[in-house]
Amino acid sequence: ISQAYAQTAPRQPSAQQLDTVVVTGIRASLESSANAKKNSVGFIDAITAEDMGKFPDSNIAESIARIPGVTMTREITGEGLQIQIRGLGTNFTRVLLNGAPVASASTGRTDTGSANREVDMGFLPAELISRVTVVKGPTPSMLEGGAAGIVDMRSARPFDKKGFRTAFSLTGTKNEQADKYGNRGSAIVSNTWGNTFGVLAGVA
Repeated sequence: ISQAYAQTAPRQPSAQQLDTVVVTGIRASLESSANAKKNSVGFIDAITAEDMGKFPDSNIAESIARIPGVTMTREITGEGLQIQIRGLGTNFTRVLLNGAPVASASTGRTDTGSANREVDMGFLPAELISRVTVVKGPTPSMLEGGAAGIVDMRSARPFDKKGFRTAFSLTGTKNEQADKYGNRGSAIVSNTWGNTFGVLAGVA
């Protein structure tokens, strides 16, 4: 009669201990937008750039139009121009940049027939914007002036992510009716020194 011996189980490798888990990319932008809505007192929607210089569209108005309840008016070339919130006119929307009012009034692209208080979004480069918040229910602490709502755009900042970072883009377009190519480009450079000083420079 032969004897049977139990086999010795192989040793399992020790589990690697992780110090931190850093979420980046599209998942990080979605998480940041969701946290902005969750931590807000009022009724807001937010769009956050995936990374520096990577807003969803080249035109900031077309990115804002992705938010429910927001519509966009286009100029004669089809490019997004102005924002409407909850069906009210574009002149009832207050536009802010880093919490400060954008001091610009529309004069119309083809004539002065649409001159009013609304702000043309065509001159705002989306590459330099990191977050757009649409406030549909303003709170008492906000500046008055937007009966329909408030659009607050936040520019990119060096401490959004620490360290040295760069972002460059160059785009060319060709229209059948045009003789020359159209071009669009941007360059952003950011750096931080420690936890107290940082610099970001961008051009579009």
